[in-house]
Amino acid sequence: MKLKIPSPKRLVCGVFPILQWSRTYDASSAVGDLIAGITIALTLVPQSIAYASLAGFEPQYGLYSSFMGPFVYAIMGTSPQVNLGPSALLSLLTFTYTNGTNPDFAILLCFMAGIVQLIAGIAQLGFLVEFISVPVVSGFTSAAALTIASSQVKGLLGLRYNADTFVSTWKNFFKHVGEARLSDSMLSLGCIIVLTVMKAMKDIKIKDKAADEKGCRKAKILKKVLWVGGVSRNAVVVCLASLIAYFVYEDKYNPFLLTGSITPGLPHVRPPAFETTVGNATYTAGDMLSHLGSGLAVVPIVAILSNVAIAKAFAKGKTVDATQEIVALGVCNIVSAFFQSIPVNGSFSRSAVSDASGVKTPGSGIYTGIIVILTLVLLTPYFYFIPRAALSSVIVCAVLQMVNYEIIKKLWRSSRLDLIPLFGTFLCCLFLGVEIGLVCGVGIDALLLLYYHSRPPLDVQYVDDGVLPPHYAIRPVGGLHFAGAERVRQKLFTLQQHKPRAIPVTTVHISNGIDSEVSRNNQRNVPTMNGASSNGASVIKRNDVEASGVKTTELLVIYCDSLYKLDYTFLQSMKMLVQDWSRVGRVIWCNARQAVKEQLSEVLPEPIFCDSNQLKSFLKGSTEEAQTMGSDTTAF
Repeated sequence: MKLKIPSPKRLVCGVFPILQWSRTYDASSAVGDLIAGITIALTLVPQSIAYASLAGFEPQYGLYSSFMGPFVYAIMGTSPQVNLGPSALLSLLTFTYTNGTNPDFAILLCFMAGIVQLIAGIAQLGFLVEFISVPVVSGFTSAAALTIASSQVKGLLGLRYNADTFVSTWKNFFKHVGEARLSDSMLSLGCIIVLTVMKAMKDIKIKDKAADEKGCRKAKILKKVLWVGGVSRNAVVVCLASLIAYFVYEDKYNPFLLTGSITPGLPHVRPPAFETTVGNATYTAGDMLSHLGSGLAVVPIVAILSNVAIAKAFAKGKTVDATQEIVALGVCNIVSAFFQSIPVNGSFSRSAVSDASGVKTPGSGIYTGIIVILTLVLLTPYFYFIPRAALSSVIVCAVLQMVNYEIIKKLWRSSRLDLIPLFGTFLCCLFLGVEIGLVCGVGIDALLLLYYHSRPPLDVQYVDDGVLPPHYAIRPVGGLHFAGAERVRQKLFTLQQHKPRAIPVTTVHISNGIDSEVSRNNQRNVPTMNGASSNGASVIKRNDVEASGVKTTELLVIYCDSLYKLDYTFLQSMKMLVQDWSRVGRVIWCNARQAVKEQLSEVLPEPIFCDSNQLKSFLKGSTEEAQTMGSDTTAF
């Protein structure tokens, strides 16, 4: 088989998909991308400010994280709907691993996450994320959503306290609930109501089939107005709340907790700091990496999971190049780190807005990035009056959509055992922390996977239908490997002890040719693998049987249709099985592939192979077929 090496042109186009879709880029595509880019920016700007506070840093770091990702993804990304930037989930993880430090840790985390993702993409290790099942991901995201929403309760009520876990958040909440500010609480309630109503606006169905053309045009305009209002609800709410805070501002007093000053202008372009100072402590590169710990693996894995999932969700029947998506995500994080960004990935909410806006290509990110840059340069002084209650409302309304209630009903109906990793991950994430919870979920999944593989579906039968001579048959429904080898032996032994009828006498001679003689005797004892006969008598060994002049051979047929490759441990177990069975009969391997035949031949002395037709002929005692098979030293 020749190794196919792609041409340099095809390789470059694969790494930079913009070279492909730009060839057919026209005015229609540009208009669609422009509308989508502006619409996404209206969602991204308030979200990025809110997510920066969720990560524990100043608001400008959210904006710093919102323009290079879209630029790079426009060049290297494959999905038009994906928009890279801060997300609630990664912001929570960033807070988890950098709490109590400074932005240098978050920027280094962004850079290292990009390195891990790039290596995973180049090495094509994306398949590893497939070992994290849907129930684990669902439990993780649902718990993370509740953790994020809980962390914003203090912002909704105007409280001040520090907490970094779900449990500590609620402990501190009940300690300080008496300090809640009425003004912030009322503003939060109003913001949540407006956000909920405006979200429902875009889903209102308006009939545009009016009797006259004028009425039809009005209906279409109204539909577009409602849709624009729905998708820009975050920006509208933040602006309205800021105006309220501005007009009630008096002599440096405001009834609301405000965002405060945001550093204007673009960030300085520089590599991530590998040495920093927090308080009086100096951290070297090793100290910083040690502090980030498991975040160096958890953050990139979660980002990959969400990004690939978003790309697949909006693929619309097209094939998703998961490897290229991982590479693009890695490069986005690496480049963004030079612009003082926290870790970024795709967002389901922004992708849904992008898709509904009629996006055409990944180029929409260019327009989004430009608007974010203009915001940094021109609008940051006006962000001073953004109430924290409004930002908390935006976050809560966004993350509660991540809680997946429906999957419980689906799993209950289809696979109740999968509820174990779902609730296990969910509870561990809530009470032990999201990073530990994810590891626990993967561990539970691995245990279930081992359980399934140690108990492979087997069809082990004692066949005595009156048509064919009685024999044992093993039909693996799936593949077999070392974890399930002992179960094969156990099930076969159990069946041998409790079979409904005695095995008939079967005489088999194997020489240059094969003669077979089948007769029945239902009154005799049958020796078993463990050294006892079926009625409790002592084992009849082959030499003893032959010395008595009676030849007894029990047939064990192992159907190999679903076996593609056997591991060493399983082969050794099969060797022991054949040795045990040789006391009472012979093992026949039916329908084995050539690779399996070669493996078995390495460990078994003269294994007997045949296909279904040859087996049938042998069991019927066809001398002609037996002689034909006897001409092949590897076939029965």
